[in-house]
Amino acid sequence: LLPPLANIAVATIAGPTADRLIKKGMPVTKVRKTMQTISFMGPAVAMGTAAYLENPIATVGLLTAGLSLGAFSYAGLYSNHQDLSPKYSSILLGMTNTCGALPGVIGVPLTGYLLKETDNWELSMFIPAMIFYVT
Repeated sequence: LLPPLANIAVATIAGPTADRLIKKGMPVTKVRKTMQTISFMGPAVAMGTAAYLENPIATVGLLTAGLSLGAFSYAGLYSNHQDLSPKYSSILLGMTNTCGALPGVIGVPLTGYLLKETDNWELSMFIPAMIFYVT
């Protein structure tokens, strides 16, 4: 419940920040890439760090803060469709959302399997963090 609520709060910052950068003259492509970098690196750093924390409250706080930075993708990836092709942006968004849903479909059972087999949270946090870094 906490990460989605924090995501809403961060989303109110991401869009206006991107708009402000564009108004100041930063190229749109650079703004989109910057916003997307924040949306990937925030969760990756949070999950990588959370894998080594011993305090559960600190872990929840760190994961909430880190995952909330994923809201910057609204000013990165999700705005990019409109930049690329205003006429077909809805089709492009549908295609990318379909591809983006697949890791969630695969990731949940994979995490359960890793926890069952290894009884190790570090591994189940480290692998998604590495995927964020690679992408």
